[in-house]
Amino acid sequence: MGAANVRVAWWMIALSLAGGAVLGAWSFGGPLPAPRAFEAYDALPRRLVRLAHIAGVMLPVLNLLYVRWIGRTSWGPGARRVGCRLLLGGTVGLPALLVAAAFWPPALYLMSLPVTALLAAVVLLAAGRPDPERSPS
Repeated sequence: MGAANVRVAWWMIALSLAGGAVLGAWSFGGPLPAPRAFEAYDALPRRLVRLAHIAGVMLPVLNLLYVRWIGRTSWGPGARRVGCRLLLGGTVGLPALLVAAAFWPPALYLMSLPVTALLAAVVLLAAGRPDPERSPS
């Protein structure tokens, strides 16, 4: 259970760190000039990409924790699988939409989809009353 979450999490962390390196190369007079829409430090496209970079590291970390804890809930395998899929969809979808919105602003209107998936997954975990004494199944 959650094997895809773990695999995708590590790849997303690696890609997000690489993206952060590119962002860093544009910052503070770095070695690369920022693209035209990203020149101002507080420009919305640049802020959206920075947020995507942060989400691209932290949401995968949430997946690594989630997979360990969802197996300790009172939910059956079907509900656990739904929770893992919801979390994975939100984890991939949110950073992707943030980057898309940096180049195509109407993508912001789709942001509620991955956010709702993330929220539903976490509520499912919390409602399953995870027991730290129970071994994951």
